[in-house]
Amino acid sequence: MKAIEHLYRFLKEDKSEKLTTSQIAAKIGLSRSVVSGYLAQLYKKQLVEKYGTRPVYWRIKEKPSAFSQIIGYNGSLKKAISALKQAILYPPNGLPILITGSSGTGKSLMAKKTYQEAVELGKVKNKGKFVTLNTADYANNPELLSSVLFGYKKGAFTGAEEDKLGLLDKADNGYLFLDEVHRLSKSDQEKLFSLFDNGTFYPLGEVNQPHKVNIKLIFATTENLDKYLLKTFLRRIPLHIVLPDFIDRPIIERIAIAIQCFKHEAVETQRRFLVPDELLVNLSSQSFPGNIGSLENKIKLICSQGYTTSPKKETIPIEYPSSHNYLVPIDSEFNITELLQMTNHLEDSLQNLQNELIEAISKDFPISDCKLIILRALRSLSHPLSTDMKESIGKDIGKIIKTTITDKYGLKLKLTQNEFKALIFAFSLASIQEHSLKHTNELKKLLEQNYPRSFYVYQQLLAKINPKVADSYYLWFLLLFADLIEKVEGINYTCILLAHGESTATSIQKIVNSLAGNYIFEAFDMPIDATVDNINKCVKEYLQIQKANDHGIILLFDMGSLNQMFVKIKHSSNKKLLVINNLTTASALDVAIRVQRGETFKEITEKAKNYGNYMGVQYFEGLSDKDNIIVSCLSGAGMSQAIKDIINKTLSTNKQIITMDYRKLRELIDNNDKSFFKNTQLIITTTDFNINLDLPLINIYNILDQKGFADLKNYLLNSGEKSKNVDNLLERFLKFLTIQGIKERLQFLNPNTVINEVQTVVAKYQTYYGVKFSGKIKLNLYMHLSLMIERILLSESKEKSNDIIFKNDKEKEFASISSTIFKPIEMKYNIKINKFEISLIFELLEDYL
Repeated sequence: MKAIEHLYRFLKEDKSEKLTTSQIAAKIGLSRSVVSGYLAQLYKKQLVEKYGTRPVYWRIKEKPSAFSQIIGYNGSLKKAISALKQAILYPPNGLPILITGSSGTGKSLMAKKTYQEAVELGKVKNKGKFVTLNTADYANNPELLSSVLFGYKKGAFTGAEEDKLGLLDKADNGYLFLDEVHRLSKSDQEKLFSLFDNGTFYPLGEVNQPHKVNIKLIFATTENLDKYLLKTFLRRIPLHIVLPDFIDRPIIERIAIAIQCFKHEAVETQRRFLVPDELLVNLSSQSFPGNIGSLENKIKLICSQGYTTSPKKETIPIEYPSSHNYLVPIDSEFNITELLQMTNHLEDSLQNLQNELIEAISKDFPISDCKLIILRALRSLSHPLSTDMKESIGKDIGKIIKTTITDKYGLKLKLTQNEFKALIFAFSLASIQEHSLKHTNELKKLLEQNYPRSFYVYQQLLAKINPKVADSYYLWFLLLFADLIEKVEGINYTCILLAHGESTATSIQKIVNSLAGNYIFEAFDMPIDATVDNINKCVKEYLQIQKANDHGIILLFDMGSLNQMFVKIKHSSNKKLLVINNLTTASALDVAIRVQRGETFKEITEKAKNYGNYMGVQYFEGLSDKDNIIVSCLSGAGMSQAIKDIINKTLSTNKQIITMDYRKLRELIDNNDKSFFKNTQLIITTTDFNINLDLPLINIYNILDQKGFADLKNYLLNSGEKSKNVDNLLERFLKFLTIQGIKERLQFLNPNTVINEVQTVVAKYQTYYGVKFSGKIKLNLYMHLSLMIERILLSESKEKSNDIIFKNDKEKEFASISSTIFKPIEMKYNIKINKFEISLIFELLEDYL
């Protein structure tokens, strides 16, 4: 056997889809140059075919199928055609076929090609014909339709003067195609049952002798099957093919169909048409009511206008307002098959480019080299129709880039005009990519790891271009961002803006990023009713995608609990975190400027404290990042501040003294663990309450007792305080907690008068409950009630009492008796002691009642 024959047999037997010259040479053991020569000889004899350019692939040139002449044979119609082949070959006589689809999608053509394929496969014998009947032609005369379809016997009806065969008989040994089958009456559908079941039927007027035929049936309709066809009829048709609308076909097929229409006109007129590429793209991008039929008519009209202008010319230019002069020459010899091979060539080239990029990035090639690889690959994709597609989404791409990359993220592209055109062409290629590329996830992972911030912005762009991101889109990242990566990746912090409302955060983002000229902030507009959990989920997802920078996270938001926000976000990331409440454009811009300067996280946090009195700042987890003592008095912030002042004036401690609302303290203790209070050394308050955390708590009134003072003194001495200062502190507390101390605190009421009145109140409680309070309890009550009356009188008691509920009989009894006890004071001062205040008094006395 000659070597060339061995090569040819190898190609026939090898089932590989793609074989290069080198691969063939390696498998059959010949040199590449020898194999190349043999392949050239086989190609010249039309025994093999090649496709692709870099590299070139070879395969056996098979006998063309009737279906191979249909555009979409190896594309959008591949599955349908495969099913039709199965229906042709299925023994003993094939399967009935139903083809549906909108008007003009090619149902009649598909039926005709099915018959031709059956002939080529030897499934049509004795010169069986392809017989067509459009039932819509007899829509108003069902009786005539029956006679045409089934034939009739002499005398079957008036005018039936002799026997006449119907189309079923004429289609014997061939195919009968019933178009618009929904026009077939239910009676005629039932008459076909015996034909489906055993190959027989009765002509009109025949009752004894059925006709037997060997016939294959194809039906087509544009209508709803269940509405017009009997279920028993449909059950006898096992294969149902649906043809897509023109606009739903891949763009390469739509372009090919448009060219085929021009080629048909070239054959009819024996002329050559010069068709502007933009016209082909425009025609291929339209949705026609009549699909391919309407497209054919439109192109016929276009050609007729050109012919009328130049009737004697062999080459007729088609006029079209175009931005360039590229014309596609279409004549009777135009090879549409080569056009359709562009899809395979494209995907091969894209896969090669992806493989090359993965290798280049993995080996840390310079970004400029990677960009060159991309531009070289796009240049190699040059094809007579490459320019046809380059404007298909060009206008939209430019707009999306501006609104996303420039307006939102403040980034201005530095692409030349040629590079921008290449980018538009690159994105257009995705529209004719039919199969997934290999190793896409590997490329995506490399881009995320090496350029996390830039690639994040690119992904936002892709989502705007097309919600369904094509594999090839990732190939163009370095082409678009090559000159921006160093700038974008130079930002050391992950900065976030959060605001309630439709566009509050994004509006500030656009202004700040634009002024900074860089991607500093991402922004999220949250619904008005968004909870901290909702916000945390949103931020957490962003941090996972963005891969939060190691230098830290800076978050500005407009309202809500500063501590809750900090804790939630902090638990989602192990990075440094700065949370700033009360978002403004000024504060965001200041942060952006400092981030661009490369200031340290500590420097930025310290400056953030100066943004205004109404702004909260937190950059540490817990209550404070310093050793601290909490002072929280039930009677209000005034007393807490006074105790803080005494401590600061008496002791030499460098601990931070924090005053806190009593109920706020209780809430923090209930909702947080020890880590929140990790730097808290002591809590000083004016009441005893249960605390589940391991924190020292001293009731300020307990220091009036010997044991209480000893506990406080021991703690302070162990903290390095001098004994003399501790003794002095006790004296100051005693002075403050005496009646004289109360007098000094009252500003509006006469201290002597109000003290007498609160003494009366306390006496009434003792009388009613039959108890005698200790001096310490009385002192606590005197102070609390005196300050309470003045606070209510001055309308400083702002707490809402509607939420207070007295749950048990003991609480309800106390509320009732309190209303009676306070009646004289309410009448004298024209005030109302609300439920909230009553609940505080009950908390003071509960254990003694």
